Amino acid sequence: MEVNIRAVRIQDASSIHRICIQEAVYPFMVFLPSMRVEAMENRLRNLGPNQFEFIAEHNGDVVGFVSLTQGQGRRSHVGDIFIGVDSEHHKKGIGKSLLTKILDLADNWLLLERIELGVLVTNPGAQALYEKFGFTVEGKKKGSLKANGGFIDEIMMSRIHPNGLLMRN
Repeated sequence: MEVNIRAVRIQDASSIHRICIQEAVYPFMVFLPSMRVEAMENRLRNLGPNQFEFIAEHNGDVVGFVSLTQGQGRRSHVGDIFIGVDSEHHKKGIGKSLLTKILDLADNWLLLERIELGVLVTNPGAQALYEKFGFTVEGKKKGSLKANGGFIDEIMMSRIHPNGLLMRN
């Protein structure tokens, strides 16, 4: 499936919102299903200089997004990412394309040495994708998120820069 990956625009807010509130997507996101489009517009409007976002387009439609936030101060070598893909386009390579783009930015432009993310235990497909990109499990946050009347554990994963820059110690 051919996708175009480009920087996010405020006009993409409604498309990102649509993805986030899909029944097959929001259980895996930190957003609530009641999130309003205006909240997404404000989030995009207020992105800081250490926040980077891309969207994936297929035939002119937004079908996914990825976000990276670079740490500050003593954590400026660390980035935190999250990703979302339209439920109609799961397992079609969009997540792979988005991760490739954001990791290129992290590795070759921001020179980040460590990338972190969380994935819910209820999303083994996403965990498998992250592992293909070199992410490893570091631990688990018990009951990290509320969903469906209960609590869900979150697996914490990280990826060290392929050149092993962190391993200098």
